Amino acid sequence: MLRTFQGLLTALVMSLTPLLAQAHFVWIVAGPTSPDGQVHVYFSEEAAPDKPELLSRVATAKLFQSAAGELTELPLIRATDSLAATPSGTGPKAFFLSHTYGVISRGEETFQLRYYAKSYDKTDPRVWTAVAQPTALPFEITPRMAGDEVQFEVTWQGKPAADIALTIEAEGIDNIEGTTSERGVFSTKLPAGKTISIRAKHTENTAGEQDGKAFASVRHYATLSLVIPAEVVQATLPNLDPPVTSFGAAIAGDYVYVSGGHLGAAHHYSTEGQSARFARLNLKTPTAWENLADVPKRTGLAMVPYQGKVIRIGGFEARNKEGDKEELVSMADVASYDPATNTWTELTSLPQGRSSHDAVVIGDSLYVVGGWYMNREAETVWHDNALVADLKQQPIVWQPVPQPFHRRAVSAAEWHGQLVVLGGMQEKGGPTKITAFYNPQTKTWTDGPELQGNNMDGFGSSAFAIGDTLYVSTMSGKLQRLSQDGKRFDSIAQLQHPRFFHRMLPTAQGQLLFVGGASMQTGKVAELELFNPTELLTAEK
Repeated sequence: MLRTFQGLLTALVMSLTPLLAQAHFVWIVAGPTSPDGQVHVYFSEEAAPDKPELLSRVATAKLFQSAAGELTELPLIRATDSLAATPSGTGPKAFFLSHTYGVISRGEETFQLRYYAKSYDKTDPRVWTAVAQPTALPFEITPRMAGDEVQFEVTWQGKPAADIALTIEAEGIDNIEGTTSERGVFSTKLPAGKTISIRAKHTENTAGEQDGKAFASVRHYATLSLVIPAEVVQATLPNLDPPVTSFGAAIAGDYVYVSGGHLGAAHHYSTEGQSARFARLNLKTPTAWENLADVPKRTGLAMVPYQGKVIRIGGFEARNKEGDKEELVSMADVASYDPATNTWTELTSLPQGRSSHDAVVIGDSLYVVGGWYMNREAETVWHDNALVADLKQQPIVWQPVPQPFHRRAVSAAEWHGQLVVLGGMQEKGGPTKITAFYNPQTKTWTDGPELQGNNMDGFGSSAFAIGDTLYVSTMSGKLQRLSQDGKRFDSIAQLQHPRFFHRMLPTAQGQLLFVGGASMQTGKVAELELFNPTELLTAEK
């Protein structure tokens, strides 16, 4: 009898050991992997149900929905094997929660345990955006497609988190473990069509007390459940070959035009590394790029459309051969191309050479803003004036517009009749995501909201408005939208090919076309991307 009791006790202890040894995390499952269209919260080893009684340990968690920058709390109710909630509204959504579990002791360690979870309601990588609300979700994993790999960007308090340990699990594959790079990114190939469970760990050596229990450190666990699509829908547009950065581009009529740009390696300039190509692509029948007559080699130029023509403004010329000491000169030339006659006409030059600037047409006024003047070994001059010219006047006359900043690599756009200048590199202080608004009627500048992301997201961005909505495309691949009250930027989509020093242009059909540029991870981007931001925001599940 004693042996029988001891055997039963041993069996009971052995059966409990795996449960005691298992690590549980909070997971959110929504969209295509949800069994009933609801949003489900699990407390489990992976993004799947576990023992229902364990849910009581996270029953006080609060679930939020993020849609187009708006946060909404979704009430959780107890379901059969989950905590469940009903999503609201239309368009793509992310769901997330932050939950402080409590103080745990394991061996000689006593720590506070905090969970963060996120999921999306769609498998479309274009809507895999960051919640970007560090107060509400301080530890976040955000995915994006990069060719046949998935890149996971991990942020802590809104900034890239390096050396973060990640574990990735899915049916049919061995667990994948790795750490994030100095930019907070980990990349790997993953199978399509399966639920992927991703978790990250971050430890803070911060002591404190909760509910009368002291702890010596805090362990943070972030999770993400995801389904990789079998294929990514892409527009059938021919690549820009060779790819370039810091070039001019504009859409006029049925065509997108590209001019000049940088061909060589980053930060290395020479005559051979500059493009003289002037080419166009018919967006109605986009079969191949058509090469037009060569143009002067320029990098860091701007190009804008006006009344069916395109206007090319400034840029710098490299006068040194490859391997020789760089001789870079910012040029002042301005010229207009007429597709009807296939000819260029020289317009009034800028008062001084200018490169790394941007330009925009508001009504009949052409504004040129930001940039600097380089002249070989002479000291570089950062422009403190924007310029404006009335395009109805012939010849055009440039007038100064005092700038309250010194910045280059900016993007510029029109919004409700105002000039908007976004981000750039500061003369002092490095890259920035600040913005500024200029009112031509009152001739005054005001500060605008900051772009989302880190400061590099303000460097080499591209901006344009469709109707009364302003969009900005940034280095991390985020497509951001200015709110209608002009008080904030919201991330609404994610490019498959993140890029900066590119051009984002609006088509006549209200789509956004992304051309050229480079990725910090993969180099220059040849692929074009085209999609309708309105469809992404309003599409039903």
